[in-house]
Amino acid sequence: MTMSSVIGVVEDFSNISLYLTLATVSVVLYWTYQQFAGTDNWTKYGVKHASMPMVQIKVGLQRLIQEHGDTVGFKRSKMTLVTRDLSILKEIMVKDFNNFTDRPISLNTRSLVKKGVFFLKGQDWRRVRHIITPSFSSGKLKTIFKTVEEKATVLTKVFEDFARKDELLPIKYVTGQYTSEIIARTAFGISSECLGKEDDEFTQYSKKLFKFQDSRFTLLLPFFQRFPWIQTLLVKFMGVHAFDGVARDADQYLDCVLRKSLAERLEAEQKGQRLPSDLLQSFINAKKAGDQAIIEDSKETQSSNDLNQSTELKTFNKTMTEDELVAQSILIIFAGFETTASTLQMCYYMLARHPDIQEKLFEEIESVVQSDVPTYEELSKLSYMEQVINETLRLYPPVSFISREAAETKTYGHVTIPKGASVFIPIFLILKDPKHFPDPENFDPERFNEENTTKRDPMAFIPFGYGPRLCIGMRLAYLEIKVALAISLRKVRFELNDRTEPKQGEEPTIRGLGILVPDKPFSLSVRLRH
Repeated sequence: MTMSSVIGVVEDFSNISLYLTLATVSVVLYWTYQQFAGTDNWTKYGVKHASMPMVQIKVGLQRLIQEHGDTVGFKRSKMTLVTRDLSILKEIMVKDFNNFTDRPISLNTRSLVKKGVFFLKGQDWRRVRHIITPSFSSGKLKTIFKTVEEKATVLTKVFEDFARKDELLPIKYVTGQYTSEIIARTAFGISSECLGKEDDEFTQYSKKLFKFQDSRFTLLLPFFQRFPWIQTLLVKFMGVHAFDGVARDADQYLDCVLRKSLAERLEAEQKGQRLPSDLLQSFINAKKAGDQAIIEDSKETQSSNDLNQSTELKTFNKTMTEDELVAQSILIIFAGFETTASTLQMCYYMLARHPDIQEKLFEEIESVVQSDVPTYEELSKLSYMEQVINETLRLYPPVSFISREAAETKTYGHVTIPKGASVFIPIFLILKDPKHFPDPENFDPERFNEENTTKRDPMAFIPFGYGPRLCIGMRLAYLEIKVALAISLRKVRFELNDRTEPKQGEEPTIRGLGILVPDKPFSLSVRLRH
């Protein structure tokens, strides 16, 4: 055995010993805590009380709903309600949103990503969301359409190359390159040219930012979900990077790239050079406008000598710090890459699994798109394509669940949600609820034709969330997916066979995590149409 092998064995043994020690200490501490903890129980709030098993959270939520019905509660470190009752969810996500603005989940990391809009709470969330929302308007999407079209054309050429070579296509790897190149160029002015090749640095680090692909880390997730304070102690106070939810090298790389870009743009502006019109620049412009507003409001306050007027309160919704700007950018890099790439992967897989639907979609594209690539206006006419995408999202939402926290005690019907309680909203179970989607495991795009959509409660379909905290990048995701499908399906068709993963007739296995991660990477067969 070589010295490096011996060192590896010792390190593995040390890690195992650390995990076992940590688990033992945690169980003892948790048992002690339970002896002195309050006896609050969901039954007194009109909800069935149950125990949450220590498994991956998606698996646990599914068991609770299957065994106890649409609304059930459990208690760990705090009271937690799980519900897919749409009448309750309308109150939480829309009507009484101000009482459920915050997400109870905080990211245990030393990365600035924790300052991203997804994780922010209260006034910080309102301020940052207000600043960045205009950067995702329909007008902004039109300005990046050309780049999306160019990248989709390159993506299609990669598909054609795999078809000519009769090689299996690693679909998520390639769709990840596609979405990574788009977000690099359109959001941050970074040139990433890796489609069909080895990942470049930007794409490599974008893919590994969060540790969802790290089997050792995901193995510990149920434990950390049961004892979140232990992960907080290890990560935030002791600085143990192994338990940080964000990969340190990826975080440092993206932080460095973004700050370098900020410095270069400041220098270019001082020299009077033309600045790019991308997402990062829109963030910079918003920050500058907010900074200027602070100066002007400060002068106004001083001149009026109004001691009761707070400059901080007047300008609260107008600016963000440089760290917050970098945090939004890093989070958008990951979100713009991961969720869209996963959904596009599943679209191609479902079309390969259902060749009749693939051909129907091909025929629609042929009838609507008049040239090699679609126009922005033609995309809106591809109604069956949107049905296919929505049905894919229904079966395979990129995010399994979202959560909210009650600011005050509120009662809805017979259910009371106490102050400080968490509410888990199992998106994946709402999307498969037979009350809204009969025969829910069946892939049927006709569920989303105009007639069926009109009959159904709109809250039954919430793959991107709902209400004021609706996913800010939803329209960009649809744009990237539609353009890729519209260009590629005219050149190639996707198939399953005995070589693919999954094989024809097999069901894929998806991990019980918060995002869409198959147990085995998908590989599809590709055939040229002409």
